[in-house]
Amino acid sequence: MTTVTVFRHSPPPVIGVCGVVFDRAFEAFDQNLDWLEAIGILVERIDPQEQPEEAARFEAVRDSLARDGDRCLPLILVDGSIVSSGIRPTRSHLARLVGRSRRQPELPVAG
Repeated sequence: MTTVTVFRHSPPPVIGVCGVVFDRAFEAFDQNLDWLEAIGILVERIDPQEQPEEAARFEAVRDSLARDGDRCLPLILVDGSIVSSGIRPTRSHLARLVGRSRRQPELPVAG
């Protein structure tokens, strides 16, 4: 089974005059990760500031964070190997990274 490990920071919401505003790009990326889970890919989300011991498990992650700091985030590993760094991939790009088509999973027809 393919495993995707994503090291990223959850941006705090911005509180403005009109209320709370969330980072739409982050929300879209998170929805794309949810989609990967829906098609059967195990996705592990880790914030290296909140879970430094998890980041320390992967030598390549430690090296990237030491070399580039937070600029390398989000850092995406597929089966333990870095496949993306510093960008939020689109759904179709994520599908290619895990070797799947972007097609949505078939839902059963109610009848």
